[in-house]
This record gives sequence, structure tokens and C-alpha cells, in this order.
Amino acid sequence: MSDDNPYLLLGSYTSEADGTGAGISLLRQDEAGTLRLVQSSEAQSPSFLTLHPTLPIVYAASESTGAVEAFKRSGEFGLAPFGKPIEAGDSVCHVATVPGADVLIASCYGDGRVVTVPLAENAAFAGDPRLGEASVDPWASPTALAAESADAGEDALTLLALEAAVGEALPSRPSRAHASALLPDGRIATTDLGHDTVRIWQLRGSRLVLDHTVVFPRGTGPRHLVVHPSGHLHVITEYSVEVFTLGVDGTDGHWHILAATVATSEGVSEGDTGAEISLAASCEQLHVGVRGSDRIATLRVTGDGSRVEAVADVECGGTMPRHHRESGRFLHVANQLSNSIASFRLDERTGVPTTLLGTLDAGSPTCLILA
Repeated sequence: MSDDNPYLLLGSYTSEADGTGAGISLLRQDEAGTLRLVQSSEAQSPSFLTLHPTLPIVYAASESTGAVEAFKRSGEFGLAPFGKPIEAGDSVCHVATVPGADVLIASCYGDGRVVTVPLAENAAFAGDPRLGEASVDPWASPTALAAESADAGEDALTLLALEAAVGEALPSRPSRAHASALLPDGRIATTDLGHDTVRIWQLRGSRLVLDHTVVFPRGTGPRHLVVHPSGHLHVITEYSVEVFTLGVDGTDGHWHILAATVATSEGVSEGDTGAEISLAASCEQLHVGVRGSDRIATLRVTGDGSRVEAVADVECGGTMPRHHRESGRFLHVANQLSNSIASFRLDERTGVPTTLLGTLDAGSPTCLILA
């Protein structure tokens, strides 16, 4: 097919999750950049989708059932279940595959689980899920909090007193795993917006082994992430609406926070939350969805890929931009609460989605991927 007329797959919330979506829908982008519906296939709240690296198999996170499902092509444009669903965890919200590895990675918002599911040569599920090490809230430790206190010092009695005060004052926070990404060195990064961490894993066979943890400021909520060709990792936080840039320390091989910037050029409004982050085809801009004020923010990536600067915000063309997808010179935004997808043309020079080309009616859209 022409690069100007790609197909996209759309995930959604369906009726059992109080959504109005049709399941998984196949969309076609026309030369002008707008979308049209080709066909929908039944599925229960497939809120996130990913493709097998080489075979025509689609994997879905069925958020309402807590399972991951596989689908194969049925007819010219339809999808049909491929094997039985596999239980992943409460409110599984993200799935990803790894090129060269027969494994599916699932992140679960409800219980914080990060699991891997082995895949057979034909891309079918090939066994029970393997559970990664459970997250531990680094900010539940008084020692971590003491590091931010100028007068706490190193005194053990001070730390014990602080521990007692913290234990009484702060409720425990649930783990909220939310997304994963393959890093340039072959390791896997996962976000936990409940514990304010990005965890780095080694993939050994079909299991994840925890390597180390990058701790974010308390209350920021790392949500989604994207890898820049420079090797840097950019993370959008849900609660603080910031883009954090991570890089690898050459001495110990650990990832560290290098910088952070507010994602919007016009500031963060009360009630705003960060959603998706994506990389433009030029690799010179990032796009971030901001729910609440319903904006798409454009950020410029400069230097060695570690410097990020917010340059412009535009209205998202609907309500609650949960997800969006770059498609060449176009950007498509899944606006969950307005039941629509807004299509924009990106400015060739700035990468800002300046021209709204049109909208497509779509029930409770949650995820867009290129088919």
C-alpha cells in the first residue's frame, strides 16, 4: 500500500466497561490525511494494541477482563481470536512485543504487575505468564525522604523519628504499572506511575529480571515513554505533566534522569494530566497529549537528543486526548470522551499540528497504531 494511505488499528472501551467502542477497528488514511472506517472486529475493551514483529498477529490488552488476547486476520480486513486469552493482571493497560524475542510484555494498572507471556513460532501464546518482581515504593522509605530534608542529616535517631512520622502521615501507595519500551541496549524499561519509577529490566528468555530502578520525584507519575534515536529516553508524567529525559551513565550502565521540562508552552492548568508521548518522523519534535485542558503539546528536541523545549500547544480537536499516533506528516488524536479521532497536518518546519483536517466518529477510542 502507499505510504500516503496507511492502515491504522484502533482500540476502544466497549459496553462492559461503560464505553461505546466497537472493539478493534481498521481505519484507512486518505491522501489528504483524514481517516475512514474500513471494518470493526469484536473484542472486549481492547484498550491497547500492538503487533507481532513479523507475523500478521495483533495483541490486545483487554482492560476490563484483565487478560491479553491474540487476533489473526479473518477475511480481507477482519480479525478473529487466535487461541485463548491469557490472564495478565488487574486492569492490564499496555502490551508490547520485542523484535527477536518470542515474548509479549504486559503492564497492569490495577495491581502493578509486569508480566511476560511466551510466544510460539506461530505467534500464539505458548505458556503461562511470568510475573516480574513486584514494585516497592521508594518513597515509602524515610531514608529516601530524608535525602530531601536539609536538617535530617545522617543521624540514625533522626531517621527513626522521621520513619515513625512518615508511617503515620503517609498512606501506602499502590503500584500502577503502565507501559514498557525496548531500550537501545536490549534492556526493557517499564513505568510505574503509582510508585514514581521507571524500572530497567534484562530479558532472559521469556522472563524479566530487574536490573535497577530510576526514581522520579514523588507525585510526578511516569506514564508513557518513547526512545529517541540518540539513545535517550523521554518520559511523560501523568500528574506533573512533565517530560523527563533519561540517559545511560557510561560508568555503571545505569539509566539516570538528565533533565525535566514542563510539557506545555503555556503552563499546566488545574486538572491537567499527561497521556501519550510520541516522536515525530523527523525525530526533531515530541508530541504530548494533555487531558483536562485538552491540548496537544509540541516540544523541540535539540543538541544530542537530551535537550527538550516546549514550543506550542494546540487544541486537540475533541475531549480527553488519551492517545495519538504520528503518521508521516499527519497526527491522529484519539479523543476518548468526545468519541472521535481528530486528524491534523503537521507544520513542515515546526512539527506543530496547526491544521485540523477533520474528525472521525469513533466510540471511546483509546489507542491508535499503524497496521
